[in-house]
Amino acid sequence: MKGDSADLHVEIPGSAPLSSRLQSMLHAPSSAEEEAQTARGWVDLAYEAAYGERFASAAAAAERGLTAPGSEDPENRLMLLRVLSGIHEMRGDSQRSAPYVAQRVELLRQLGRTRQADVEAQLGAMLLREPDRVEAEILTRVAEELDDDGAPSVERADVLSSLAVHSMHDEGPEAAMPLISEACAMLEQLQRTQALASAQMFLAHVQLLTDQTEEALATSEKVLSTPTNRAVRGAMNMLRATVHHNEDRPEQAAAEAISSAEMYCASGVRKGAASAAALLAGISASLDQHEVAVLAWRVSVQQAELGEFTESRMLSLALGQQLLDMGEHAEAEKVLDALSLRMTGSEVDHSTRGRALMGLGHAVTQLKRPLEAMSHWDEAAGHFLAADEVDEAARAHLAAGALAASLDRAHTAKHHYSEGLRLADQGADTDPLMLLQALHSLGHLLCRHEDPSGLEHLDRAGRIVVEHGTDWQHADITDTRARSLTALGRGTEAVAAALEAADLFAGASDEEAAADAEIFAATVLLQMSRAEEAETVFRMAAEDRQISDALLVSALEGRVEALRSLARSPDADVVEAQLQQLKERLATAEDPPRRP
Repeated sequence: MKGDSADLHVEIPGSAPLSSRLQSMLHAPSSAEEEAQTARGWVDLAYEAAYGERFASAAAAAERGLTAPGSEDPENRLMLLRVLSGIHEMRGDSQRSAPYVAQRVELLRQLGRTRQADVEAQLGAMLLREPDRVEAEILTRVAEELDDDGAPSVERADVLSSLAVHSMHDEGPEAAMPLISEACAMLEQLQRTQALASAQMFLAHVQLLTDQTEEALATSEKVLSTPTNRAVRGAMNMLRATVHHNEDRPEQAAAEAISSAEMYCASGVRKGAASAAALLAGISASLDQHEVAVLAWRVSVQQAELGEFTESRMLSLALGQQLLDMGEHAEAEKVLDALSLRMTGSEVDHSTRGRALMGLGHAVTQLKRPLEAMSHWDEAAGHFLAADEVDEAARAHLAAGALAASLDRAHTAKHHYSEGLRLADQGADTDPLMLLQALHSLGHLLCRHEDPSGLEHLDRAGRIVVEHGTDWQHADITDTRARSLTALGRGTEAVAAALEAADLFAGASDEEAAADAEIFAATVLLQMSRAEEAETVFRMAAEDRQISDALLVSALEGRVEALRSLARSPDADVVEAQLQQLKERLATAEDPPRRP
């Protein structure tokens, strides 16, 4: 916006910390309309308001410009009349647009720009909005008539720009490229700075959509190097942020995204500010700058809410998830609870509300309120079903079941696991890994409570895991089956399954889990008065595996007990001495001596 006749100063963002710049946006005034002192300043404010879809404000700013100092300058007046006619046309009010078109045509005639006046009088609204198919045919014919053997003309550039908009939406960016490129070349030759900036902004986006990323960066740099308003600058910064993000240059992407958010925020382009801040939030999270990410999400939510966009719901959800990832559970609860409550009503977005309730459940679980969490997840499942997201509903029930099981609420856990299994088992549409989880969870729960039908679920899980799971998952299912068999009093089968699980864990390169399975098998053998076999397995776990000290303590303790059962006191004493040394070493490591 800074130019020869402009009076609104554009602050080019500096090198202040991202967090400080985001805080400034969060606390910036948001409702008052800015004032300009000159007609040129009102042009910029009108353009920014129109770009931000605040059409009433745009029209009011342009009207103010027509009576402001500098309004007698023909170029200022022509721009203001174009803005006013364009705003009303975009709002579908051709009747209100027509007088401003007529005034502009008359002024062009007074200035001796007869051909431009004739073209605008002939085409009228076609130059002010996206033309339809019939209008595009007319524009094509006019463009041909205006072709003076390649000589540049404002009229032809204007027509080509409108044709490019139509081609973009009707045929795609490749079709728009030659049209907008020619328009830019003409405007550059004619030194029409203001019109050139808008055309180059369009060209940069077309280049981005056709994967000409370096060309898009170069074009955007041209726009940013010229005096132009904040909305255009915000758009170019956002384009550059997108390119750098896609090219895995996160630091450059973050720098451009914050500049875009600042420009959009200052000019009231709420949707653009929300998008730029959301991009910055994602980039910051990927760089482990979680505090910055939270601030960026807050800016994004604030801007979306100021613009009254429905996207604010998803942005609030992202903010809540970011807080959860950071372990800020109390703050996450506030955000997600407010979001859930805000969405109660007749036109609820069931999918988003379900996700908000899932996050809310995770937050209150960490805040030691598990019963609330189960309630939230149960409600979430209902919303997911209303949104026809059966897989998500199944996951919600499985989460609630796992929490209930951890609280020894067997009846509640069985209900949720059963519902999760019913929803996961969708025939041809079944997600095999989710079905595996449901069968595993319900099967284990039933066996733990001495219901042998649980083995059927575990056996089915075993068949699925061979085809769809990993080696480690196969080992895990087998290990669960071993423990379930023990709960059902089938010790011999349990030992065989536990030793099989140990081999499978070892094959999956998990020595710790393999040793744990062996120690479990040995413990069952000891309980069955098969001390000699138990001692052998305990010794294998302790001596043949690379395991943690905690598991080594368990293995040595079990081996001591087995040796004493076999009346091998000398051997038991040796192992017990090893065990005592290990425990003393661990105690010293946990409680280092204080310095005198």
